[in-house]
Amino acid sequence: MNDMLSPPTARELRLGQNLALPPEQRVDAQNWTLAPYNRWSFQRVQQFTRTGRVPRAAQPAPLTSNPQEFGSLVFEDSTGKLTSIDDMLRTTWTDGFLVMHRGEVLTEQYFNGMEPDTLHLLMSCSKSITSTMLGIVAEEGLLDLSRSLTYYIPELEGTGMEGATLQQALDMRVGVKFSEDYDDLDADWRQCELATGWRQPGPDYCGPTDMVDYMQSLTGSAGPHGDMFHYQSILTDALGVCLERATGRSFLDLFAEYIWQPMGAEQDLVSIVDSAGTAVFEGGFNCCLRDFARFARLISTGGVAAGRQLISREWIERCRFPGEDQIDAFSRGEYGELLPGYAYHNQWWVRDPQSGVIMALGIHGQTLYIDPERDFVVAKFSSQPAQADVSMVLDQIRGFEAIALQVCG
Repeated sequence: MNDMLSPPTARELRLGQNLALPPEQRVDAQNWTLAPYNRWSFQRVQQFTRTGRVPRAAQPAPLTSNPQEFGSLVFEDSTGKLTSIDDMLRTTWTDGFLVMHRGEVLTEQYFNGMEPDTLHLLMSCSKSITSTMLGIVAEEGLLDLSRSLTYYIPELEGTGMEGATLQQALDMRVGVKFSEDYDDLDADWRQCELATGWRQPGPDYCGPTDMVDYMQSLTGSAGPHGDMFHYQSILTDALGVCLERATGRSFLDLFAEYIWQPMGAEQDLVSIVDSAGTAVFEGGFNCCLRDFARFARLISTGGVAAGRQLISREWIERCRFPGEDQIDAFSRGEYGELLPGYAYHNQWWVRDPQSGVIMALGIHGQTLYIDPERDFVVAKFSSQPAQADVSMVLDQIRGFEAIALQVCG
C-alpha cells in the first residue's frame, strides 16, 4: 500500500487572503493558479478573476443514493504496486469524489474543506463542456465544422490559425505555434492567462487584454494543419468565439438554455471571462461536484435528461468513437507514448476507442470518467501540486476502473 502521508489541506497550510498572514501564505491574483496556493483558490476562483454566471435550474434534478464502500478496494497502480481507493484519493490531492451508476450515487466524498455547494475550478474539463454546446449548435445547422476558423473570426487571417477548420481545432490538429509546456512559466499558456483574465497583469503590461486580441498575436506555424495531435488550449477559445459569432449569442446564455437548466443543475456554473466578457472556454468553468456528475450522466445516457433529448446522440457517439485517422494522429503526438491506446476527438479524451469510454481531463487532477455502455460515471476534483502528473492521471483511471469492475462486473 502507498505509505505517503496525507497532503496538507489549505487550512493546515494556513492559506488565505488575510493581510495578517505572512506573504508566503497569502493567495493573490498572481499566484492563485500555482501550488500550494491552488489548495485554497480552486474553490474560490471568483475572488481572483472577472466571472460570468450560468443560472441553476429552478428545480434541481433529484439524485438518488445507494451508498457503497470502496475505500478498501485494492488495485494495481501505475507503478505495479497494490494500493487502495482511499490511498488513491489521498495521494492524488482529492477535493471531491463522486461515483454514479445508472443514475444512483454510490459514493460522494469531500476533502480539503470542500462542501456539496462549493464551486470548484474545472480547468480543461471545460473544453469538453464547450464541445458539447458546439455539437448542439452544429447539429442545428447554425455552425459548419468544415469551415475555417477565419470564416467566423476574420481577425485570425495572417495568424498561425489561418486555414485551419473548426474540426481540426476540435481534434487539436492545428499547426499554430503555441507552447503549453507547463514547466515553462514564460510559455504561451502563461501569457494567455494575462490576456484572458486568469492573472492580473502588472502595471507595465501593454499586451492583449482579450482572447481575440491574443489569438491575433500567434503568427507562427509549427507545422501543417490536420497532421498530428498537439494539445493547445487556445484552440478551444477560438472554437467558443466561433460559436458566439455564428449564433449571435453568448455561450453562457446558450449553455443555460440548452443544457444547464434542462439538466437540472442545483448550483450556478461560473466562468472566468476576459475583458470583453467572453467566457474562457478552455479552462475557466466552475461548478459543484454533483452538477459535474449530472453533466457526465447526461453524456452517459446519450444526451437524455428527464425524458428530453438535450444533446444529439449521434454527436456523442462520434465523440466516443474516433476514426483511425484521429487514433493515428494522437499516437504520433506528445501524449502518444504516455497514453498508448488512447485517442482525442472533439475535445474529449478517449480512454478506449473500441468501447467508447471517454474522459474530460483538466490539469491539477480534474476528471470526468464516462462509460456509457455500463452507465457508469466518476467525477473528481483535485488540487494537485503539478499541472500535469501523468502517473496521478493513470492511478485515478485505474482506481475508477477497479470500482467499475466491482460495481458492473
